[in-house]
Amino acid sequence: MTARRLRTLFPVLTLILVACNPIAPGAGPSSSSPSSSGVASAGSAAVPRVSGLQKPYGVAVGNGSVWVTEYEQGNLVRIDPATNRVVARVRVGPRASHVLIQHGFAWVLDDLRNALIRVDVASNRVVNKISLQAGFDMRPSDLAGGAGSLWVTMGSNAYPATAARQLGELLRIDTATSAVTATQIDGVAAGVALGGGAVWVSSIIVEPTTIFRIDPATNRVVANIETGHPVSGPLAFGDSALWVANNDGYLTRIDARSNKVIGNFELGSPEWAAMLAVGKDLWISAPLDNILARFDPTIGAVASTVRAGGRPQVFALLGSDIWVANYVDGTVAKLPIN
Repeated sequence: MTARRLRTLFPVLTLILVACNPIAPGAGPSSSSPSSSGVASAGSAAVPRVSGLQKPYGVAVGNGSVWVTEYEQGNLVRIDPATNRVVARVRVGPRASHVLIQHGFAWVLDDLRNALIRVDVASNRVVNKISLQAGFDMRPSDLAGGAGSLWVTMGSNAYPATAARQLGELLRIDTATSAVTATQIDGVAAGVALGGGAVWVSSIIVEPTTIFRIDPATNRVVANIETGHPVSGPLAFGDSALWVANNDGYLTRIDARSNKVIGNFELGSPEWAAMLAVGKDLWISAPLDNILARFDPTIGAVASTVRAGGRPQVFALLGSDIWVANYVDGTVAKLPIN
């Protein structure tokens, strides 16, 4: 499939980003200033924002609320989407990166102490903490959930200067028993996504970077897929396909039925912070340009962008609005996408 360059629509788009899925904010985002490059926007009207947060990073929606992590403060913040106000703040640990809502609980990754914290959404109280046993140099990178399980990627902090073999892990946590099952992943395990009856993991840093397909029935790797490009980490699943971010500015599409690459699209960017499939479209956060971009697979290019805030990171969809955490300016923006 022929790639169409994002530059043809937005000549000055830089999208020079920090890949926040594979490496949580402890190692990045950096404190560098946002890009001053001009980027076309879908509109300039003011959007609702929740302000006063301390380095917001992870975002999830569920149980009638929007949930945001304050990374360095180690807090989970609950926001009422009807009033755009903070209604609760829960201390979960020294760090709080990704968050996911499942079965009446908020699950938060503490990537400093290698723990998964469970918060009861009815009481806004920490119920328990599950230790993610791994080597001393391992760190949780990403979080996904479904079918009674949570999935956490564990990657090494000791990135090799050479192509020496590295081993990561995909941890499966049974939400009923808290039992942890590990699947070995070659390389530095980074992003994780569920879809098409499989669990997908991106492996970065060590060449060749690879996408692993894991069968949740057996917890075994059943396919290795190379994109032909250096994988950066973030993954998203939608419309029977896995979307893969690459460091060289290419976006890869993999058919979940055949495990084959069916498209590579050059967007002119080295990395993305997070991706989310919404219908047939793919939304991408671009921190240094302070935007969210909507990629349209039917034209193979970015169709529109929306201004977000200072260093937008992880985001989630609630109704027809995207809620995105802006790491630098301490806000959560509510962006209408229709």
